[in-house]
Amino acid sequence: MGERLYRATLLAGSTLTVMAGATITPALPAMEEAFAAVPAAAFWVKLALSLPAIFIALGGPLFGWLLDRWGRRPVLILTVSLYALAGSSGFILPSLAAILAGRALLGVAVSGTMTGFTTLIGDGFRGAELDRFMGLQGAATALGGVVFLLLGGLLADVGWRYPFLVYLLSLIVLPGVLSSVREPAKLPPPVPAKTRRTPLPLRRLLPLYLLAFAGMLAFYLIPTQVAFHLRELGVESNAPVGVAVALMTLASAAGSLVYRRLHRRLSSGGIFALNFALMGLGYLILGLAGGYYGALAGLIIAGGGMGLFLPNLNVRLVGLVPEKLRGRAFGGSTTSLYLGQFLAPILAAPLVERLDYAGLYLVTGGLMAIGALVGLLLSRKSGGETTPAD
Repeated sequence: MGERLYRATLLAGSTLTVMAGATITPALPAMEEAFAAVPAAAFWVKLALSLPAIFIALGGPLFGWLLDRWGRRPVLILTVSLYALAGSSGFILPSLAAILAGRALLGVAVSGTMTGFTTLIGDGFRGAELDRFMGLQGAATALGGVVFLLLGGLLADVGWRYPFLVYLLSLIVLPGVLSSVREPAKLPPPVPAKTRRTPLPLRRLLPLYLLAFAGMLAFYLIPTQVAFHLRELGVESNAPVGVAVALMTLASAAGSLVYRRLHRRLSSGGIFALNFALMGLGYLILGLAGGYYGALAGLIIAGGGMGLFLPNLNVRLVGLVPEKLRGRAFGGSTTSLYLGQFLAPILAAPLVERLDYAGLYLVTGGLMAIGALVGLLLSRKSGGETTPAD
């Protein structure tokens, strides 16, 4: 029972990442209308979706250090509690500025939860079991996203504030953290201040961090822009937007579940190439779509590619660093991922102004094709895989 609860807690805790942003996606158009009197309301409302990302990015190295220094459990207790409070605050906060402040605190919380739960998975599993559980983590994250996005879409039709209440579901994870999360047996004691620290192998980690940044930057053009693109295609209700993004997320779950089998046949670089190729194809279809169902097809294909991305990234990171540096390594990947998420609406704005939403997805699809070529080159350059180093 204890092991099952522990694994369930790791998987349930991993779903909090999806809730952090995309849950309020269907409510964005109505939220923009509610704050129409605010200067540049369209920009600030979109930023409310991605603002947590910059605080996740800033907090990644700090929480990575705290996880290695203080331990996994106390960091997770603190950040899961903060997550529920900050995430749900948008339901009652009166102004857009206050809501943005709440979203910033949510980002701080997510930085700790995402880094902490992924680090625990890296601590507890090896080899094929690590591939399997990282795939399960990706699938659980995506399937949780289906539930949260459907709830968000339904609740957004009641009122734009109601999707913020979905963040209270994070409290379900807290009892599991309190009762089942344990520190790794080999977690080193606190390091004396005068002791020289073991440095991260940044030269080996930097390419992965760059891929993490690019992948999340491309992916987050969906939750921040697709509701507006679908409006241009004639979709008026919020619920179909939630369904579309939820189906994309379901496709992502499927991609994560097949990761273990693919990793038996392809190197990490090969999987990165496949991941970016599928995302690129999906974005091109989305940009060329003339209606809802064409856009839906593009979203599903792109989702399948994204489902391969995070398990592959995390497994590769585990193989490059020893346990005593794992929190800091995943802190760096958290920073890279969410810096890309934060910059997505900012970089998209001038493209949308010049090319419209369809053009944005066409340009991104072409860039993803370049990413696929980079992944293919990495695949050929690195013949074997690195096993976890402890």
